Amino acid sequence: MFDPGSGSRVHDLNPGTLPNGLFWTAQLPQGAFDVHDDGRVARLRLRELPLVDTFVFAGPLAISAQVNIDVHWRATSEPITRGKGADVAPTSPAAFIGHFAEASCSGRVSGVETGFSFKTGELTADAFFAEMGRERNGVFLS
Repeated sequence: MFDPGSGSRVHDLNPGTLPNGLFWTAQLPQGAFDVHDDGRVARLRLRELPLVDTFVFAGPLAISAQVNIDVHWRATSEPITRGKGADVAPTSPAAFIGHFAEASCSGRVSGVETGFSFKTGELTADAFFAEMGRERNGVFLS
């Protein structure tokens, strides 16, 4: 989160860094993500997802926090195939296969930690871009 006046980062809510160095990644609880209507509709619902606030990326101070997220996607176009899969070197940016459709997106996010909380209004992708689809990369191309 950034201060709207200065543009400075004031909160960095994240799930922490795993022992293997992976960061900004959290395992979703069972049932938190649902896809239906033949892959054309998806919803992510997280309640009280535990995070830490390090205030700056990889900062030394970490305060317990939690967020609630409810986001809904609906495909608005037919999927387009992208990527070249195993036809290119594994290090190529095109070493994936995916089927992606433009989508509408809306949702709400809220969070809390000691001395701080936030809550958005309804967020939509009307002013920017949303996309949904399926992708295979790395060992999944075999």
